[in-house]
Amino acid sequence: RLPGAQVTLLCLRTAECCFRSAVMAEDWCAAATRRVEKGSDGVWIRFGPPVDDSLMSRFFSVRFNPITSGAATVMLFGFVIVLLAIGVDREGCLTESSEDGAEIFRHSACYTPQIEFSFWMKWVADCFTWLYIGSQDCWVVFLAVLYFSRFADMKLGKDDDEPEFSDFAWFSMVFSCGVGVGLFFYGVAEPIWHYVDVNRYGHQWNGTERLPDNERAQAAMNLTWFHWGLHGWVVYAVVGVLLAFLHFRKGLPMTIKTCFYPLIGERIYGFWGDFVDSISIVATTMGVCTSLGLGVFQINAGIRKLTGYPNWIKLSYYNAENFGEWSDRVDSLRDYYLDYPVDSAFRKAHNFTDENGDLIIGTASRIASFVDTNDEQILIIWLITLVATLSVASGLQVGIQSLSMICLYLGMFLMMVILLMDDTWYLMNLYTQSLGYYLWDFLRISFYSAAFAQSDHGAREGEASWYMSGWTIFYWGWWIAFAPFVGIFFARISKGRTIRQFLNGTMTLPIAYNFAWMTIFGGAGLKMEMAADKFGVTCDTPRTRANICRVVERMRPSGYGGNPEVYCSTITKLSCRGTTDMVFDVLSQYADIGGLLAVVCLISLILYFITSSDSGSLVDDIVSANGIEEPPVVQRVYWAFTEGAAATALLYQGRLNYDAPDAGLRALQSASICVGLPYTFLICFMCVSLWRALQYERGELKWGESQFKHSILDVGVTAYGAAEGTSRCFNLKLGSIDLSRLTTFFFYIAAPVLPFFSVTSKMKRLGAPKSSAILGPVFWAAATTAFAAAMFYLWFILVLVDYVDTGVDGVNVYGNVIPGGIWTGRGWTPDEYTEYKVTQRFGLYKRYPAEVAAGDNKTALDAFVVDQSNFFPEYLQAGSEYNETGVAAGAVGERLGAPMHYAVMGWYFYLTFACLLMSLRNQVRAAYGLSGNICEDFFASLFLYPTVLMQLEEMVTEPPAQKTAASKAVVVAATCVPESHDA
Repeated sequence: RLPGAQVTLLCLRTAECCFRSAVMAEDWCAAATRRVEKGSDGVWIRFGPPVDDSLMSRFFSVRFNPITSGAATVMLFGFVIVLLAIGVDREGCLTESSEDGAEIFRHSACYTPQIEFSFWMKWVADCFTWLYIGSQDCWVVFLAVLYFSRFADMKLGKDDDEPEFSDFAWFSMVFSCGVGVGLFFYGVAEPIWHYVDVNRYGHQWNGTERLPDNERAQAAMNLTWFHWGLHGWVVYAVVGVLLAFLHFRKGLPMTIKTCFYPLIGERIYGFWGDFVDSISIVATTMGVCTSLGLGVFQINAGIRKLTGYPNWIKLSYYNAENFGEWSDRVDSLRDYYLDYPVDSAFRKAHNFTDENGDLIIGTASRIASFVDTNDEQILIIWLITLVATLSVASGLQVGIQSLSMICLYLGMFLMMVILLMDDTWYLMNLYTQSLGYYLWDFLRISFYSAAFAQSDHGAREGEASWYMSGWTIFYWGWWIAFAPFVGIFFARISKGRTIRQFLNGTMTLPIAYNFAWMTIFGGAGLKMEMAADKFGVTCDTPRTRANICRVVERMRPSGYGGNPEVYCSTITKLSCRGTTDMVFDVLSQYADIGGLLAVVCLISLILYFITSSDSGSLVDDIVSANGIEEPPVVQRVYWAFTEGAAATALLYQGRLNYDAPDAGLRALQSASICVGLPYTFLICFMCVSLWRALQYERGELKWGESQFKHSILDVGVTAYGAAEGTSRCFNLKLGSIDLSRLTTFFFYIAAPVLPFFSVTSKMKRLGAPKSSAILGPVFWAAATTAFAAAMFYLWFILVLVDYVDTGVDGVNVYGNVIPGGIWTGRGWTPDEYTEYKVTQRFGLYKRYPAEVAAGDNKTALDAFVVDQSNFFPEYLQAGSEYNETGVAAGAVGERLGAPMHYAVMGWYFYLTFACLLMSLRNQVRAAYGLSGNICEDFFASLFLYPTVLMQLEEMVTEPPAQKTAASKAVVVAATCVPESHDA
């Protein structure tokens, strides 16, 4: 006989044993894992030795997905070729500028792709600030809940797996891949720009200061912490923890498409999965390419700082003294000059020859130095690419791990030296104070969306309208665009750690390190900038710097005569310097070891770029190889050289644009940030997928049960498939088309009424009381369907009607044109009435400056200019003033796009239709015991109503199963009984 406690323990152990056995026997990822084992987890091209640890396999085998790799390569180089083909417009672009308050047309040099993609990025910021801000906040809350949840102790791997890397090596790689380069670029520069720019903390439009200097400095530091804190790292953590869990614990491929397996199942092994992976490769390569290209500007600035000369690859400098050494380049320099846009700032300010046709050496020397600088930058790119290629080819455990540890060590060395060399107690105070400000201001700054600043009616004295898009939204888009790259890399190196350990290593520790770096470098920079303001160092000061000895308020004891101490250092007006120069300017103030620190900084910067490039190449190769952890070396070399080649091409084009040599790279950067918009939605789905995967793993949900019969993405078309067989060289399998299902899908797009009525009537019958005779379920189903049909077709009609031109003739109104008569204290009592018109303009219209409207083009504008003689006054902005149309401000032209008057009502009706469908889907789920929630019902109905109706119609063909207590009971198999009570 066993005591009661032992019996209870035996029962608990028996139930646990049975539960684990059942999970192992019917694992929820079993089908996906079998496809991996059978080689049908994607389209493959395989040749060479089988994949193993041998040198032959690593260097002479090829394993990749041709669809993913090919699509990514075509998209990437197609985009680069387009940027190169368009080039710089040598004749200039037609733009508007403001001179003395009058708007005029002029030609200005421009690079069309940069303008276009910068507009896209601004459009994303203007229209989706609320989405970026809200989603980042939601992700932070989600990970906080996960950190303290019952799932936090689950391992990213099998229960007996141990971490692959030591804690220091792991954190080094996390940090190097996550933000290493950015800290050098923005560590000093960002607090300085927040301190001096037109924002809600710094200066107003009229130049006056909004806050005292000390408060502006602290606000600048607080905003910098915000950009590099929780909200930045959260996207990496979401992708990384989900992918590591599904790969190491469940055996699924290490690709982005795997993240959606808990939502759409095996459909990830098809077109949609390959499409997501292709976009991920493109986003990764574009991001790394942009960072590589723009980073060489800072590396080159550091080399110039060390050498003391503007160039280092050929001649150190170019001027009249050494003209004989470079006179043979005059013809090629003239060609470059003629290639610059006619209206570029450089050609306007400098002529290549004087009025006598003689060479102006100053102009030629500038071009020669500029071309050599471009050659230096390209050389740096290929040196970094070469070392990165060797690193990625040597493997994760050797090259990437070793370089990351060296980078972290050098960074810590720089931080510690500056902390001790500079005003240590000031920096310690600043860290403590900034931490308090960050915590105190966390909620307000997290939800700040610049609503008034970005609107047209924002006050002129307020924050600049571009500030949110130029900083916060730029950062969020940049972090999100890098999420596939960094998330996959985090997942690859995190085997054997628990979810809580992963979040500590990717959220807590990196953020603390970021804050320390920003406080030390940014604090030293702010101290220098404020000292420059105090002691009169300006942009007009020679080289924007001066060595100043100032009295220190702290005094030594009277043994020194009570004389004050004097502190001497070089003060640079950092806001007058370039972003790439600021960190070196701060280091150079430490005269004794400033040069050494600059060398260490330059080495660290180069190594961080190498680790970014090699980790990016590894991630590209992993994704293109359907998630193999250690892809063949030849593929790693390919992706490493792809990044270098793309960056080189765009940087080489920059030598044809003296005013903006980085225009091509900026266009690529803007495009990659725009990719962050769709990825915002994908990461939201990843949060749902992660939580659902953890529920499946704990047995809280059962895979394959409580689901609709078909996926919401199933429209009857399978583009292609993958045949089984790990030995196949090429396993592409043609897809299929279910004509019946495809026809139904297109029919439901235009006529959702019929399936809506079918499903509604059946659901009404299920819940109808037996006594309802007159107004039975069919009546209510018909009434509901009629209302839904009215909402749907009103949406369609009103959107079409919205494109009808409303004209600008105005409407007649009886009254007085200008208030007149007697003031009664409550309003004007007009002494006469007359008929006048009120313009119908509302929305966006073309604008024509006054001189264009009054010039030769006026006849072409007559159709658009409204006669103001009998109109209520209409005003048009000219500079900072508003004048009546046609007087000084110019003319208002034709409408831009649809007026959106009727369409907004139409979209409201469509939203009503989607809500009705959401309610119907929710009822079906409840009746049939299907998993899901109201949010999923809403978004599915909003974006995919035809397939939602197909799901519902298929589901209600059978009556819901009867739920009994027995069906909910946990069945314990007899074979699970342990042999002894100690089992």
